[in-house]
Amino acid sequence: MNILLLSTGGGGGNILRSLKASFKRDLAVTQQADSRYADRLKRAITTRFLDTNEFALSDVPKDERFLIGTGRVGARHDPEVARHALTESRGEVEALFRRFSIIILVGTGGKGTGAGTMFPLAQIAREQKKLVIPIFVRPSFERHEVDKRHYDHAVSVVEQFDRAGIRLIEILNDRGYMEKDPQSQPIVWERMNLPIARGLRGLIYVLWDLSQVDPSDLSVLFAGHGRLRIGFAEIDPPAGSEPGDDVVEQAALRCCENPFYAFHRMPGTSLICIQGDWSNVVDSKLKGRLATAMGVDSRSPYSPLYARAVGTPKPWGVTALFAEYTGTHPPLELDWTLERGVRTAANYQRQESEPIAAEPPALAVAESARPAEREVEQPVVDSPRETSFSNFWEFAVAVNRNDPAALALASNGAPSEIPLDGADLRKLITTMWFRTVLARFSGDWKERILKVLTESVPVSDHTLKVGRRTARLQDLTYAQLQELGSSLSMHDVARPDLDLLITVGRFWGADAVKRFRFVEVSRAHRPTKVEGLLDRFLG
Repeated sequence: MNILLLSTGGGGGNILRSLKASFKRDLAVTQQADSRYADRLKRAITTRFLDTNEFALSDVPKDERFLIGTGRVGARHDPEVARHALTESRGEVEALFRRFSIIILVGTGGKGTGAGTMFPLAQIAREQKKLVIPIFVRPSFERHEVDKRHYDHAVSVVEQFDRAGIRLIEILNDRGYMEKDPQSQPIVWERMNLPIARGLRGLIYVLWDLSQVDPSDLSVLFAGHGRLRIGFAEIDPPAGSEPGDDVVEQAALRCCENPFYAFHRMPGTSLICIQGDWSNVVDSKLKGRLATAMGVDSRSPYSPLYARAVGTPKPWGVTALFAEYTGTHPPLELDWTLERGVRTAANYQRQESEPIAAEPPALAVAESARPAEREVEQPVVDSPRETSFSNFWEFAVAVNRNDPAALALASNGAPSEIPLDGADLRKLITTMWFRTVLARFSGDWKERILKVLTESVPVSDHTLKVGRRTARLQDLTYAQLQELGSSLSMHDVARPDLDLLITVGRFWGADAVKRFRFVEVSRAHRPTKVEGLLDRFLG
């Protein structure tokens, strides 16, 4: 997914600068380990600084400036002036938004530009059926940041979001003033901005790929009114060791701390993003500790979604996006257009063979890269009358989108001319979203999928250490495969084959694993650790 990070006004620009700086560090680290992954990530994230004041953007790269209105000398602390400027430039804003699937807005309610444009910008994004995540800072009246008139307007902006059913992250500047630890204003701002930037970092690593979370679940997570709260906690165990229970406990508490956010109800549907090279045992402990830290019990409406942010450079840890439970709401109708850069069956071979484009400015997509020029893949069939799918990947995506024709075809078990390719099935079967879709297929479909997998996908017969002995992969029981799956490093060259076998055993039974054809591992073709990680990420 292509993601737009858009700030509005000076306050929002300061927060975006913090986020951009953290991503530049990530890209520098990732470029050394995996240049192809870094280039794809760079092309997926775009930053724009929107303002009514040309001089306020003097330190921003030209291709990241987005001036609105004809005055270009600022909103003069008047939200209405900013709103009018946005109206003048609405066509340009709409054209910008159409290029992205996810839009993260950052602004403050202190003076003019942010206060006057945050809600109208979110409305434009919703009208285009984009996933929009607004981050809005409410200024302090008690601490004399703004007068009563500007404070009341900021409150009215929040009320507009609630009436429109648009969830937002609301930050309360009042809580940045700590009597026990007084600091200068720039230090306080950074103290508040940094957690936002760190939290968004982990979230973006999941959202830009979406192989780790079902888009339909996100349509529920962001539906309705109420607040969102984002948190991040770093976990950095010594090399070769697992994080201890105390480390996990402290990370959960830090992630759930609520120093600056407006968040009053119990969490409902939420998203937990885990980043780190450790076992699923640690993941399980993290999930449980987070629930405890949020005060969850058997009566709570808490319904977490879990995702692993694969390929994230350090710092590792856990990012949590909690949503207030405000009742049951219908899922949002969102346009999940698959942009170039997401690995699909239709564009897989083309991406492997074509050269990487020239490096664009950091975190910015060139203005000339219009959607038509990016060869946007649109595999989803939205019309219920359409029953023809050119390949199985396209069919699976349509099932995931609840397309009526695809659901009918998946459930009735009738013979179909949709071609099944073993290489594509192997990639699909190890993605999180397809695992949730597989249950919707009839028994006949599942048997057809398994037959193609086992007859056309050879599995390398790795030699692995099991306890104090070594054994070939084909000689291990399904229970032993599961045990190895929770202990092997993510970088292990056997991980892709092991994941495939475990997944097949989970959905088709332990005996199905023995139907695969195992082949000798060729030393000449053993992947490097980086290649193994890339294969797992793209799978």
